[in-house]
Amino acid sequence: MVMAAAEMNIATVAPGVRIAYQDEGDGAPAVVFLHGSFADHTYYAPQVEHLAARHRVLALDLRGHGCSDRPADGYRLSDLADDVLAVCDAAGVERAVVCGHSGLAIVALLCAARRPDLVAGVVMLDGTVLFPDEMRAQALAGLVPALETDAWAEAMKGWLLARTFGPYDSPELKERVAEAITGGTRQLAAPLMRDIFSSDHADALTASKCPLLYIHGSVPADLGRLRRLRPDAIVAAVAAAGHYMSLEVPDQVNAMLDRFLDRVVGAGGGRAQP
Repeated sequence: MVMAAAEMNIATVAPGVRIAYQDEGDGAPAVVFLHGSFADHTYYAPQVEHLAARHRVLALDLRGHGCSDRPADGYRLSDLADDVLAVCDAAGVERAVVCGHSGLAIVALLCAARRPDLVAGVVMLDGTVLFPDEMRAQALAGLVPALETDAWAEAMKGWLLARTFGPYDSPELKERVAEAITGGTRQLAAPLMRDIFSSDHADALTASKCPLLYIHGSVPADLGRLRRLRPDAIVAAVAAAGHYMSLEVPDQVNAMLDRFLDRVVGAGGGRAQP
């Protein structure tokens, strides 16, 4: 269940656009969590509880999701990055590790490239980068046009549920994700999916110079190419879980976050490379 808006902090990031976010704990660097498409901040509940004892933790409902406003437009990845940076500034966050899931993990990379003074590190949970050209072409030719019709929710569920769930994922989680898509909007779905699949986002990977942790679950990202583009990156994988690893195997994800925060960001301060 989404936390009530009255229990969350609110930042006005643009005229008529308010972003709701959970703000827990204390300690630097802060950790800023960005959920995936059609999800909300509660998908990171195990990570917030785990990290808040040592770090300040912000978990956002991005525009169009959860308790945040749902404007009629403005759903490109760059718009979401603007929102995240505005929330960090409004909340007084001076240094943060930004953790993003799925297609919206790209937003974390955009934030790092734009604000190296703010972003100390990036964590991508099954981030939608370096996808095969054939799959991206299929999404742009088939999925995106379907998302512009009244049957958009069924098209989105058909695409996502068939590609992100495996034998280890629980039926309850699959039902939760399906319900979240149904509760979304067509105004969000088509432009966001078009933006996610219009590029392999290699440029975003190379533009961000801070420490990077990529945790792989089920998406067909080219991990070999990722290592070539970012030889400094830590590339890991979860066991017995798929795309929604933050909920399915929280202990594995939490342990990797601890290691990244303590060893990589802590040792070098997470300062941008020249």
